[in-house]
Amino acid sequence: MRKFVGMRYYRVWRAAVAALAGMGVVTALVFVAPGPNLAVFVFAGFTAGALSVSLGLSWEQPSAEVFRAAPRWAALGGGVAVAIIGYGAAVGVEVLLLLLVIAGTSPPVVAWFGWLEVAPNAPLKEQSPPKLHAELKPLDAPALDYAVLLHDLTAAELCLAWRRSFGELRRTEHWAATTDVRQAYLDELERRYPDEFVAWLASGPRAASDPRRFFDHGADHAGG
Repeated sequence: MRKFVGMRYYRVWRAAVAALAGMGVVTALVFVAPGPNLAVFVFAGFTAGALSVSLGLSWEQPSAEVFRAAPRWAALGGGVAVAIIGYGAAVGVEVLLLLLVIAGTSPPVVAWFGWLEVAPNAPLKEQSPPKLHAELKPLDAPALDYAVLLHDLTAAELCLAWRRSFGELRRTEHWAATTDVRQAYLDELERRYPDEFVAWLASGPRAASDPRRFFDHGADHAGG
């Protein structure tokens, strides 16, 4: 199946969802009384704002950035909730089909199935791994050799980079690049410590878990 170009697809998908949300809000204003609309907006907005703060702080994002983004997420969450109520009032349970289509065509899902890739001529900052360690420096080469980049990191540094990279998955425009980097971390850990890697997987790790207790060997030497 032909792969979509990452950033272009993301922008088209976001514009389409924004248009659908706008129509949903208008529909809610027509079919639903103002009281329920306001109640849904306030409740959903508060929930979305609180969730964004909680996740942002747990992902070790800068506090100022987290709290600055909270009102935006609150407004977005409230607006989406009102739009869903509007579509539900207009078409009933068929709104669930619309939600499934939106979720199924979202960039993270499309990227997970391998149908989405970063454009070959995209700027280097769209393809390079996120800044996860103070000693990692951006490369000038068009194609990043992750194996060489990660060879000098200790096991503890690899584990820390893996954990911190989870926060970058929130940024849909960097999804494909971040997924590649996280896979490179896993490959490097498996190459160095195959037995410990199997034990870690057997423990049922989460995407944001800290695997250092499995790979921290004290006097660990990079590139082992």
